[in-house]
This record gives sequence, C-alpha cells and structure tokens, in this order.
Amino acid sequence: GAPGSHVIVKTNGDELPDRTFEDAGRLAAYYSKNRGSDKVEIDYVEKKHVKKPSGAKPGFVVYYTNYSMAIDSDISGIQPVNE
Repeated sequence: GAPGSHVIVKTNGDELPDRTFEDAGRLAAYYSKNRGSDKVEIDYVEKKHVKKPSGAKPGFVVYYTNYSMAIDSDISGIQPVNE
C-alpha cells in the first residue's frame, strides 16, 4: 500500500541464496515509505513479470505473478558487494 524502491538482483539463471534474497528485501523495505514500521510488506517478482506502462512516470511499473513477504528494514548487517 506504499510506494517503495526497486531492488534488482542478477542471478544468471542460478537459484538465489536465502541470504541474498533477505538482504534485497531489507534494502527494499529500508528505502520504502514504511521504513519506520516493525515489519514492512514487500512484493517480489521475476523481471519478466515487470512492465512499464507506456507514458508512465519514471520509476512506475506494474507487475504480475508477484509474491509478498514481511521483513524488517534494518540494513546494518548488509555487506557491500564487490563485483
């Protein structure tokens, strides 16, 4: 029910490790308008189910076949990724 941020995780077709999945969820929760809540409900979906409507504002997307989870917005334990 509140706008949030998009977090994209490249998997190269591999299964996403649980830790990476949770860290991505925490980042999305942290950068959402519900950051101060105990738990933030986030939606997650594969990229192929995300569409930007023509003429939509920057950052606005619609998605299909999504799943949801509730997660805290504490990002203190997230380590930077070095590519």
